[in-house]
Amino acid sequence: MAGASIEIKRFLEWAETDAAGHQHYSSAFRWVEECEAALYRSVGLPSTLFGQIPRVKVTMEYKRRIFFGEEITTKLEVIRLGNSSAELAFTAHVAGELAAIGNYVIVHSPSKAVGAQRWPDAWREKLFTE
Repeated sequence: MAGASIEIKRFLEWAETDAAGHQHYSSAFRWVEECEAALYRSVGLPSTLFGQIPRVKVTMEYKRRIFFGEEITTKLEVIRLGNSSAELAFTAHVAGELAAIGNYVIVHSPSKAVGAQRWPDAWREKLFTE
């Protein structure tokens, strides 16, 4: 079983730092969203998917501080695909050192009136090879 994955490199920008001079706690969530958008594009899923997949659980832990200008390599991978949910895991490394780790669960909910719905088969194949 293999989930779709992607890795991107970026630098910590000045606007992502806080008064202590290192990353603001919310920064990793933006890096992960960049990865997630790139992941969907890379497997051919529609950009409208973001409006259909609310996050229902998010966990993130910083392992080291990241300072302005440091290069961050963020990897995102689909690790589980349920009927209507998916779990994604991410890591962020700086100079080969683990800087942040976490995971989150999304639910496929294309209609606010109906709620969670099964992933379409074509999307399941793109997100996770069983």
